[in-house]
Amino acid sequence: MYQTINDIQMIGKEDKNAYLASSFEKKEHTNNYHMIKLLKKSVLALLFFIPLLFAQQEAKASHMMGADITYQCIDTLKFKVTIKYFRDCRGIPFSISNFTVRCSNGSSRTVSLTLDNIKEITPVCSTQPGGRIPTNTSASEGIEQHTYTAILDFNTLPLSALAGCTGKIRIETGQCCRNGAINTGPLGNFFTYAEIDIAKAPCNSSPALTSEPIAILCCNQPFFFNNGASDTSDLDSISYSWSPPLAGWNQQLSYSGTNYSYQHPFSAYYPGSLAPPYYNVNANPPIGIRLDPETGDIIFTPTRCDEVTVAVIKVTEWRKDSTGTYQNIGVTHRDLQFITKTCPNNNPPEVDGPYAYNVCEGSQLCFNVTTDDEQYVPPPPAQASPPDTVTNSWNRGIPGATYTITNPTARLQTGRFCWTPPLGSASDLPYSFTVTARDNACPLNAVTVRAFRVKVKPRANAERLVDTLDCGLYAFESDPEDGFKGTPSYQWTLLDSNRNIIFDKRIAKFTTSGTFISRKQKDSIQFRQGGTYIIQHDINNAPSNCPSTYFDTLVVPPLLEANLSLGPDTFVCAGTDLIFRPYLSNVTPTVEYQWSTMGVTDDGDFLNNVTANATD
Repeated sequence: MYQTINDIQMIGKEDKNAYLASSFEKKEHTNNYHMIKLLKKSVLALLFFIPLLFAQQEAKASHMMGADITYQCIDTLKFKVTIKYFRDCRGIPFSISNFTVRCSNGSSRTVSLTLDNIKEITPVCSTQPGGRIPTNTSASEGIEQHTYTAILDFNTLPLSALAGCTGKIRIETGQCCRNGAINTGPLGNFFTYAEIDIAKAPCNSSPALTSEPIAILCCNQPFFFNNGASDTSDLDSISYSWSPPLAGWNQQLSYSGTNYSYQHPFSAYYPGSLAPPYYNVNANPPIGIRLDPETGDIIFTPTRCDEVTVAVIKVTEWRKDSTGTYQNIGVTHRDLQFITKTCPNNNPPEVDGPYAYNVCEGSQLCFNVTTDDEQYVPPPPAQASPPDTVTNSWNRGIPGATYTITNPTARLQTGRFCWTPPLGSASDLPYSFTVTARDNACPLNAVTVRAFRVKVKPRANAERLVDTLDCGLYAFESDPEDGFKGTPSYQWTLLDSNRNIIFDKRIAKFTTSGTFISRKQKDSIQFRQGGTYIIQHDINNAPSNCPSTYFDTLVVPPLLEANLSLGPDTFVCAGTDLIFRPYLSNVTPTVEYQWSTMGVTDDGDFLNNVTANATD
């Protein structure tokens, strides 16, 4: 949860591996070898899971394709750990019985794992047969997901010995060996980990990872991948950075080949003299590689059509402490395998933007997410297939939000997102969710995953203070709440009991302006008549511009009124007496009078004030 690049750069000081690319140039470049002809869309998110991805592999022991570690808080210092291992079905059967829990000071314990389930996740379109691979055997091409669980209780032995860890608790797992098809360098043992800072967050849950970590890329077509990381339990902020693949703790695996490194694990499109670290994701096709540190989006155009590589993404959780400073409370080291293939004739679906929104806490935000899929037209005399249908779904990444398909029977589905972030949910870092568009092409579905960000801005809040003075005078003050963000601006408006503006100054007015409105933080109102009034106060907080409006009722008791009206055109002859009889209302006995004279002579000279008591 709206994060700026400056925020990420500040965070990155604690993580030297954070990938913070500079702002990109919004230019388009020409594909010198007909790539533009292949592409008709600028930024596409294409994710293929291909059942034939291992057609040229031999059965071997190198079966590890990736793994995910997540944990969920059960109670203070007690967690449920889930580890998902992804196996190449052409490799040997997978088996593991335990993993290691280690404090950063070196102390460790071994914890047993319980097998929860095994399932094949080789995706095929709905008309293709699937699920034919015998469970956990060396068989034909395919991918299996093996899910294991364990309970970590640092309140009891043997893990209570680690409860006083002054650093982070690290969950480690590994096995021989990585997939032998990898041709970019990082071969050998497989190792990955997750971290929990039980001192700073004794009951924290890791982000859920909703995208499977084996992705198939289509050569020479723009690729978009998102991890789908979502922290719906604690609403912590998440950042992303590249990280090296490991064979063991502090045992980094290296890459081989031109431009390959853990920060550049793919062969990407670079026209002309352009080279890493340059990138421009707005080009057609995208140039270079970018990992968005805020959303986890990976965008590039793969150019090596037989590439099998490893990319590791470090997903870091951040939470503010009592001083408002972001603290690193957890890490997930996500080890991903990517395979680039020459794909069949099909245009992938699109998830349309914009992809970033702002909303004030307490206000509702709604917008539509549309999809598109351009029909692929082959060269004559081949006939074009019917246009693909596209389904639209989301990963439920923002608790309390809704996502409704407005046209479930349409060829191109549209989703409507609505959310009213509660008061107190404002954040410097954005909330995010992902939308997946999947077409019905066979034998391979094309899938697009796109992240959407929502920055929740703080609301301007203040307490209104009022003080009753003498003779119908009331003092008002606006007191912004502690931690107020932005530059406050104030406005007070004087209304009657029906919330109509009081224009008549003889009834009431602000002291500083003499009218019904004031733009001061502090001011006073002089009432001339008793009654029920509404004091409207507006406070804003530029540049967030999330104002609050308050309506406070003020009951002014009846005020003493004296009417000295003598009627129209009253003339007095010289030497005659004129009797003044004031008409009083709202009188509380005993009443005292004081008279004063003021005026000018026929010659224009001012008369001195003369004051007399009531008997004169």
